[in-house]
Amino acid sequence: MFDKRVPKEYYEEMDGGRMEELFYDSRVYSGDQAAVRKRALVYLPKGYEENDRRYKVLYLMHGGGGDEEEIMYCQDRSLALKHLLDHMIANGDIEPLMVVTPTFYYADSDAALHDITEAVVLTKNFHYEFRNDLLPAVDGTYRTIPDREHRAFGGFSMGAEATWEMFLNSLDLIRNFMPLSGDCWIAAEKGGASFSGKTSRLMKAAIKERGFDGYSYNIFAFTGNEDIAFPAMDPMIKAMLADGFDDGEDRRLRYGTWKEGIHTYHFGYEYIYNILPEILR
Repeated sequence: MFDKRVPKEYYEEMDGGRMEELFYDSRVYSGDQAAVRKRALVYLPKGYEENDRRYKVLYLMHGGGGDEEEIMYCQDRSLALKHLLDHMIANGDIEPLMVVTPTFYYADSDAALHDITEAVVLTKNFHYEFRNDLLPAVDGTYRTIPDREHRAFGGFSMGAEATWEMFLNSLDLIRNFMPLSGDCWIAAEKGGASFSGKTSRLMKAAIKERGFDGYSYNIFAFTGNEDIAFPAMDPMIKAMLADGFDDGEDRRLRYGTWKEGIHTYHFGYEYIYNILPEILR
């Protein structure tokens, strides 16, 4: 499981889906609560305009210092993930779906681009923006399947930290999660390494405190053995497994590691390729 390589041709351009921008109003969910205008990118599968079906939605968050384009376009601006999605859908690897790539940054959040502590505040607060602003904008604009069973949220690096925060705060809205190469910082920044057991216990307590103890979930966590995130993510996931986060059909935690995988989006795409057929089926 979780060991298939992306076929080289899946990164080649084809007649597939299309990208468009979605603008929506939000606010800074800390400090003065200032109003901000946000942008997300939306991948619509081929045929979206020609039918009236509704679609599952995967939300994908970029890493630290990135933006809403980075995880879809890759740092070399190659649209690598779009091509991958087009081929997976065309070849029947996955059902057609929508993919939305937002950002936890906002205009004038320059400090967070250079200060990890400031950036952590944004990842910890993004669930407010998702619930109040982004989700209503997406469901109000597109033909989504508007329930938690048909939504997934994932992210790479600091986008994985945002994913863990979504897991802790949005289980009533989302069932499926895909944290890639990043641990949860509920105990401390990069706390999965030094406080793996404490991190797991705090996560379990947070879910209970926020009223989500009875909710089902799927978590597909992935990283590379040579990834800078591995020393923090690996002990944290193992602590979560020991603490019963994977307790059967309704609460699943699946963990994969990639031999020689390092901290780049191209390895992230390998992980996405393996997880997508499972996470929203």
